[in-house]
Amino acid sequence: MSRRRIDVGEVRLAVTEAGDPGGEPVILLHGFPETAHSWRHQLPALAEAGFHAVAPDLRGYGGSDRPAAVDDYAAAKLVGDVAGLIRALGHERAHVVGHDWGGGLAWGLAGTMPALVRSLTILNAPVGPVSARLRREDPAQRAKSWYMLLFQFPGVAETWLSADDFANLRQFVFDDAAPGTFPPEDREVVVEALRADGALTAALNWYRANMPPASWLREPPDPPEVTVPTMIIWGEADSNMGTELLERSAATVTGPLRVERLPGVSHWVQQEVPGRVNELLLDFLRGLPRG
Repeated sequence: MSRRRIDVGEVRLAVTEAGDPGGEPVILLHGFPETAHSWRHQLPALAEAGFHAVAPDLRGYGGSDRPAAVDDYAAAKLVGDVAGLIRALGHERAHVVGHDWGGGLAWGLAGTMPALVRSLTILNAPVGPVSARLRREDPAQRAKSWYMLLFQFPGVAETWLSADDFANLRQFVFDDAAPGTFPPEDREVVVEALRADGALTAALNWYRANMPPASWLREPPDPPEVTVPTMIIWGEADSNMGTELLERSAATVTGPLRVERLPGVSHWVQQEVPGRVNELLLDFLRGLPRG
């Protein structure tokens, strides 16, 4: 695997890539509070299968540019970064894989710029408007989303997550997964990246720009339909996302759809059961019509 920084338009993204650059591109988008390291198990598997696997540190994370303003993390800009990355790599379209916030960007890209998306794979990530609507309608999902409101408070959220060597963040992320999912060295990769100046605030700005408190009072827009071939992989033991999010998000897909539900698996699906995720991902990609 190699690392480099790529100009995608407004910002430069640090990317980790593996495989033949002439292979079909697969873009892997991480979520909160991670980096491209989230895909450490998938990158070599995709490369061995002949794909060009590219995992960016998304805007504000890791080695990528970290704009200061909250508005710099609005969804349209984040989706634009992914579109810019595909083009900067010299491709007209790519397979797009996303987890958590990265899955939200992947849904957004497929819904608004489908010509760029050869296929879509989602891991435990709802369509944005679907999530917003369910938070309004369902008390159970609203309770699961408590942290989204906490994250709105500048300074307070940063302190709560980082105090005592990131004790609350460690519990929120690492202790929520099955034992062994995050070995000590991988935990430190996540925490060390967030220790960098401004990094934790940048990660929280994703929530502040796109889920401000007033948005909880507004009727969400209807989500765009997704016409590209789509696979959803969903760990059903997700502490923060109920399976209703899976079902409502799947209903937005009007193109070919495959749903793989993984009982007993947490939100951190590609790290908790990497072998199973790799098997499903490669089977899906290989089964797509050529072209």
